[in-house]
Amino acid sequence: MERRRRQVAGFGRAAEAAAHEAYGKAISAGRDLRLGAPSEVMAYGAKLLQPEQERVSPPAPRDAESANASPRQVNLSEAAHQLRNAALQADTAIRGAANILPFGGADHLAAGMDALIQPGGLAGWDRRYQANLTQEHARNLDDQMNRPVAQATGQVGGALLGLGAIGPMEGALATAPRLKGAAALTGREAASILAAGGATGLGVQMLSDGVSGRRSSFGDSLGATVGGVAGAAALLLGPARAAAVGASATSAAQDMFGGRPVSVERAAESAVVGNLLGGVAGVVGRGAANALPRLAKGRLGEALGDIRSTINGQSRDGVPKARDEIYKGGPYWYPDGRSGAVRFEDKFGVSANLSRNQRLAQTVLGPDFRLYHFLPADIGKAAGVPAATLAPHVMTAERRQ
Repeated sequence: MERRRRQVAGFGRAAEAAAHEAYGKAISAGRDLRLGAPSEVMAYGAKLLQPEQERVSPPAPRDAESANASPRQVNLSEAAHQLRNAALQADTAIRGAANILPFGGADHLAAGMDALIQPGGLAGWDRRYQANLTQEHARNLDDQMNRPVAQATGQVGGALLGLGAIGPMEGALATAPRLKGAAALTGREAASILAAGGATGLGVQMLSDGVSGRRSSFGDSLGATVGGVAGAAALLLGPARAAAVGASATSAAQDMFGGRPVSVERAAESAVVGNLLGGVAGVVGRGAANALPRLAKGRLGEALGDIRSTINGQSRDGVPKARDEIYKGGPYWYPDGRSGAVRFEDKFGVSANLSRNQRLAQTVLGPDFRLYHFLPADIGKAAGVPAATLAPHVMTAERRQ
């Protein structure tokens, strides 16, 4: 096993050097190899050195002693082999899960800790760290080539754990109930939210291109749009998990539409980063909306209500609020908007409530009374959509750097 470890480490260093040399030549020639994650660099170098690898790691020959072994000895040897293989598969899965930490954090952490506890202390730590990091990359390459299913399983498991562990706590603002009788989303509104998510994904992709000076392919633009739609569709899960869904969908869709193999590692890393960014955006959005003065909350609710009614094809009359009798000669109220026989009442905030006359109007008018109740959580979800589309670009920029 020690001999095999040295062989893998030596081959890993050679593969990394070969990949960097080929990458430099490609950049000079104006081509982009798109070697993002460390495992992709190592895998590409391994392909360049494939004949050498076959010479370095030949199959072990059966000697005369093993050929003449008794059935009991053969069974014990096979059991030991199976046990070792199971241990390697488990180790690969655990490493795959750990390596979902953004920016290869697990490899860097392991290399740094090993360099610190090795003899020599701080003296020469950087050299030991680089050597250990190369070895960690070589182990990832060995896992990818010899145990790809276990590695992918670990990566998926790490991503799922990240979805539940990283997102900030939702809190009371995110779980507050709406007022009784508040209008639910219509099909038109749901379609508009999905379209807005797709447009946001495409817009962030174009913005990223402008900042980086690159020009995205049609596949990348289409993938960003699909990811934005997926993130918007998952908003019921909260901004953190919705951003994770959108970010991973963007990464996978861009690989697929760009003609590249779908990278589970990139998709999982994007999901974890999206979870974090979306959770933070949700907390900030909810907190800022909840901190608005009462008058500002009222105006925000009326503006959002006007948008909802317009989407549903019920544009409001462009007149100031006017007194409206609930029934002839009876009490009155001031609706926030009118569209034919329909009267609109818009509320914003967790403590919003209907007045006595508004509740009476709700009872008398029935379906012609349209109540739109918005919560700070709605603002948090809206803030999480751009975060979902931003996460893959954060990961891409880090890999390029």
